[in-house]
Amino acid sequence: MQLDIRQVKDTRAIETALHRRLASFRNTSISKANELFSITTHEARRALAEIPNTELLAPVPIAKLLVEVEFMSFLLALFQNSGLENFRDLQESWTFSLFPNTAGGRYFTLNIDRHEVAYSQPLKEKTQMAFHQIVVDHMVRHDKEVKRWLRLHNGVIRRTDYQTNWGHSSIVTFEATFDEARALFEIGSFRRALIAYWYEALLRMQVRGTRSLFAKSHNYNATSEIFRYLSKLENFRSIKLQ
Repeated sequence: MQLDIRQVKDTRAIETALHRRLASFRNTSISKANELFSITTHEARRALAEIPNTELLAPVPIAKLLVEVEFMSFLLALFQNSGLENFRDLQESWTFSLFPNTAGGRYFTLNIDRHEVAYSQPLKEKTQMAFHQIVVDHMVRHDKEVKRWLRLHNGVIRRTDYQTNWGHSSIVTFEATFDEARALFEIGSFRRALIAYWYEALLRMQVRGTRSLFAKSHNYNATSEIFRYLSKLENFRSIKLQ
């Protein structure tokens, strides 16, 4: 199943505009089937991407996301290396909130079911840096390369205190700019620990088919923007390989 969603202010007006935009793709083989279109996933997503930001319910966070290049690059690395892009249809079982109203302020928070698995927040005394927390598999506790990197960024590894955690997991915390933080995903052992925990958690949610307690806070517009950029990167890589 492929999923891409936009939350808009005026659903009737946007639906009418999309029908006009996709009129040439309407499936006329079925009588009175005005809501059916013969269209590729790529073309459908392109039509959604053309909806003006001014028509979205939350245009400001997305606009800010696009302006903050380092932040956007970090989020792309997090989504790509954790496997989230393979679980688009599971949104609301995992949730992403951009610039949530959290004490102390946060850039984002990401949950799988009831578990907060990643977030970043500003450091008041270091304007160019942020405090980051990511939950991964406990295998990371024994990796020398990860420990060495964390020592350079005031980082620590500790066991999670989740009473219902899935398997053995650890919380990795550190201080770094978004550009520096992105380099952590280039360490193979950290990437494997991230995938091991998140993928298992996401597969369990897929089997259960339940929504997260934080489903109402999920930012569809922001995740759609991130997935759109990931698709652009994949297309660019394909062209280079050819």
